Amino acid sequence: MTPYEPPNRLPVTTTGGWARPGWYELLEEPEREGRFGPDDQRELFDDYCTLAIADQQACGLDIVTDGEHRRRGWIEAITAALPGLQRRPATRRLGPVGYDMLEVYELQRPLDDLEWMWDFVGEYRFLAQRTDRRPRVGMPGPYGMTTELDFRQVYRSRRECAEAFVPAIRRHIEELVAAGCDYIQLEEPMTPAYAEDDRTAASMAQVINKCVDGISGCTFTVHVCFGSFRRLPYAKRTYRPLFPALLDANVHGFSLEFGGREMAEIEIAGEWDRDRLLSAGLIDIKTHYAETPADLTERIRECLRYRDPERLEISTDCGLRRVPRNLALQKMSAASEAARKVRADG
Repeated sequence: MTPYEPPNRLPVTTTGGWARPGWYELLEEPEREGRFGPDDQRELFDDYCTLAIADQQACGLDIVTDGEHRRRGWIEAITAALPGLQRRPATRRLGPVGYDMLEVYELQRPLDDLEWMWDFVGEYRFLAQRTDRRPRVGMPGPYGMTTELDFRQVYRSRRECAEAFVPAIRRHIEELVAAGCDYIQLEEPMTPAYAEDDRTAASMAQVINKCVDGISGCTFTVHVCFGSFRRLPYAKRTYRPLFPALLDANVHGFSLEFGGREMAEIEIAGEWDRDRLLSAGLIDIKTHYAETPADLTERIRECLRYRDPERLEISTDCGLRRVPRNLALQKMSAASEAARKVRADG
């Protein structure tokens, strides 16, 4: 791997999606009704992503994304574009929010010929043309791509299904790097499975390596969180079962959530080799509390006990899509102010 070179000491970024403006709800129904032509829809998402980029820059972020709005979430539209799927309605629609309220796609044929999943290069070019900050593209990893799939008709295990995505993911990565993208985050949240979950830290590392080995000129991080379905986690919130085995992944570092867990397990980063990057989730996306610069300064200093400032990014626990936009702006502006303070203090 080429060494990670930060754009700034303690760069500030966000994991994946950006907060939706409230007015977007007014457009969802007419869009579903088919009242948007192709050019109308393109204009809508161009404007939507332009706003997300501008918001991030206004908050002082050093590494930015396009907000992932075209995906209707981190993966929803990507999954829907796959071939050989049968959409299955959610099994429960009433009562408290639960993961069983999510629609599922039944996989009905093998993915052996899968070559295309999503226009990641288009996302990157749109972003790079509209920012002077470092652009980053988030891409669902092989296990991440199984999140909304019931694959039991075709594959015996979750790993077998994840392996089927490797050729397409690797091809997309190669295309992104050829287009000039030098930072890709593979997203591997600890999501539930519709079959026996044979995902282990060792299998995650092995499958990730098949996607990235031999590709140079790009920084790779892996985002592992505990999920945020309607701002609720859906996995046991501990990283202990993953490390040190996940360090066998040939990536520059890991994006992990600590903010919503009050910095629990941050000491894990102290067990890594010195060159490994920590993109530390210090902003809790599951609370309406707006962290202050003082809160985040304290958290940054806690991280610096375990990572050098050149190997530490300040980020969010997960994507901000379900956070009110005004709250997201407060949280991320506070993060940038805290990072400036810690830089100035040395």
